[in-house]
Amino acid sequence: MESSLSFDQARTAALNEVHAAVAAVFPAGYKLADDFVPQLPCTDVSDRPTGQVHASVSFWVDSIDRTRNNAYFDALARWWTDNGWKLEVDDRPKDLFMNARRDDYLMGMQATPEGRLNIGVDSPCAWPDGTPESKS
Repeated sequence: MESSLSFDQARTAALNEVHAAVAAVFPAGYKLADDFVPQLPCTDVSDRPTGQVHASVSFWVDSIDRTRNNAYFDALARWWTDNGWKLEVDDRPKDLFMNARRDDYLMGMQATPEGRLNIGVDSPCAWPDGTPESKS
């Protein structure tokens, strides 16, 4: 097996992507509230743990006008297109949910029934320190 990004590098990259997206999509004054996501283990095709983990980050977007949620989704879709992301799912108007992928990172945004928005990114699988664990 070859080395990959470390967990910390993957998490930093995921955070950078979220911050770039929200800065482009939401008007000044928005606030991000951390929506804790535990470190998620990666599994192989047989659903066995590989020793790698996904770095996931997720935030609630507060201090925005929730009546403009559709416009925020449209702006995020444009930002994705302009920044090399490929839209995978857009469940609007049934559900306010969509996601896109770039370089094995998956970014998604969804709204609760009350209109609160959550945006997050999952990284590709990464070894905790960037190299496979030895099998000694």
